[in-house]
Amino acid sequence: MIESGLAEAFERLADGLAPVEQSQRIALAHARGRVLARALVARRDLPSSDQAAMDGYAVRVQDLAGGPRSLKVLGRALAGHDFGQRLAPGTCVRIMTGASMPEGADCVVLMEVAQELGDDTVALPGPIAPGANRRVRGEHLRAGAQALPAGRRLRAADLALACALGEVELDVFRQLRVAIMSTGDELRDAPADLPPGCAFDSNRLMLQLAIGQVGLAAHDFGICPDEPEALQHRIDEAMGEGMDALLISGGAALGDADIVRMLGGVRFVAVRIRPGRGIAVARVERTDRRLLILGLPGNAVAAYVMFHSLALPVLLRLGGATDARPPEPIAMPIACDVQARAGRIDFQRARLVFDKAGRRVAQPLEQQGSAMIRSVADAHALIAVGPAGHYRAGELLPVYPLASFEEAL
Repeated sequence: MIESGLAEAFERLADGLAPVEQSQRIALAHARGRVLARALVARRDLPSSDQAAMDGYAVRVQDLAGGPRSLKVLGRALAGHDFGQRLAPGTCVRIMTGASMPEGADCVVLMEVAQELGDDTVALPGPIAPGANRRVRGEHLRAGAQALPAGRRLRAADLALACALGEVELDVFRQLRVAIMSTGDELRDAPADLPPGCAFDSNRLMLQLAIGQVGLAAHDFGICPDEPEALQHRIDEAMGEGMDALLISGGAALGDADIVRMLGGVRFVAVRIRPGRGIAVARVERTDRRLLILGLPGNAVAAYVMFHSLALPVLLRLGGATDARPPEPIAMPIACDVQARAGRIDFQRARLVFDKAGRRVAQPLEQQGSAMIRSVADAHALIAVGPAGHYRAGELLPVYPLASFEEAL
């Protein structure tokens, strides 16, 4: 079995995907996390006029070219109001941030350095650089320029930009419909009775919440018993209900009850990462319907790592997000010596703390078991330890802060 790194495994999983094509027009307030179906092109200049970038006095640069000078104040310009008068030589206008520059003015002298002399006169320092403290019309975006590309998963700042351009709705791809299911005769849903050897299913809830957080539509398909016929029935059900993907927790290993790996057409994409080892994948096509099946490990931490590092980016790509990819780490010093099995990458849960020198460092947690979901709940980040077997305190290692890891940006 050939093991891959995250980037290579992602390309293998995403190769040949047919992203959704149907789109809908929705209000900006409901578009966060959705994928832009058509590039947003600015319909107007931003800003729409030359504006003051600071509170001060709008002046003609040539009036202060010779140094400090007293100028006559013609009046006051406020944001949202047209001053309506051209500056003559030797005059200025008291102006507030965001107000349109009066005709003839080309820079702003800051309020703090001005000295009011009375009789509508102000003393200003000079010379001043042309364009100082001024926003030029269209310096942010020109009408006709692309503001946001198609295939972008929309963040709050993207939607603020669209709003600033006067948009109230955007064309986005329809939500990807993802069925979430767990397998295992031992699983129960709380608060049911828990017979000996059984456990409450926590993975399904974790995956449902994670799917919803990034703008996809999660559908609960419950717990499937360890029977191939039952799994096939759930697949038929998912296709009949128009699901785009079926995300399964458990049953993807090589045990006697691992029914996902028993499906026809399933392949296992192995990765050099623990906990997790990889993802089972299959694509089912019937007439005009397609279903992507992704099989995750059953152990809670392994499912968490494989989902966020690989399955989630693949689902986002299927949903039309052309820039979806595995999360990127940052380099951060480790707080103590760490060890891992040489030749693989061990994702160790860690807290981010400050050392005696005031540096922020990654401190591995004591408990690192692949079934210990509490280790994720207690963590701030994951440290990618490897492929060497030992690293000393202070060495830089790739660290994935959980906030960015879960966003898959």
